[in-house]
Amino acid sequence: MVTDSKLIHVDDETKLTAILDEAAAKVIRLERDGVVYRLVREDADPWAGYDPERVRAGLRRFAGSISAEDAERMKAAVYRAREEGTRPSSRP
Repeated sequence: MVTDSKLIHVDDETKLTAILDEAAAKVIRLERDGVVYRLVREDADPWAGYDPERVRAGLRRFAGSISAEDAERMKAAVYRAREEGTRPSSRP
């Protein structure tokens, strides 16, 4: 997985070819007028570098870190949000 990222401020003088050359090695974040865009090579393999044993180790390390009471509160909050809905009242 590509984890390096670089923020490039874009203006009328920014050269696209230089940006694309950098995107081959890392994730590029483009910022123009306060809006940030993420540029990733289309053929980039999202599973490159994935280590299932490392994921399992992380799950084992954090297993049990949430109390039963906290888990019930989280579930109740999810159900309450589903009932209330997430759309603004102005949308049907």
